[in-house]
Amino acid sequence: MTGVADTRLLLALEFPPDEDAKKRLEHLATKEISGRLLAPSIILTEFIKIAGARIGADAAKVRIQFLKEKGMRIVSLDEEIAMVAGRLLLSHRDVPVADSLIASFIQTGVAEYVVSDDPHFRTLGIRTKWI
Repeated sequence: MTGVADTRLLLALEFPPDEDAKKRLEHLATKEISGRLLAPSIILTEFIKIAGARIGADAAKVRIQFLKEKGMRIVSLDEEIAMVAGRLLLSHRDVPVADSLIASFIQTGVAEYVVSDDPHFRTLGIRTKWI
């Protein structure tokens, strides 16, 4: 089964709330990456924006590169993903655009679930996996 990463996964790996969560997040990430974890390109934008403000853009890019070297696959957004995301937003106007784009990978059958604890995915009826 293939998962798709949400920005929350990258942020939680970089800024874990405590040592126990850090270990569980690292285990989850390792397992998901070995299962061919997808990372929509939109999460790179969000990660650099949020993490870059705390650790610098270069350090954020290094973290992304590290995950890529481990096997995380970056996937670009295409026309089909964009159209599905737009349809999702028509009925879920309170969901952020990035979350609808990530959810579209499940809606189109590219992945089976999102690796996140973000409640927006439950609102969209999308299966999630978390620690």
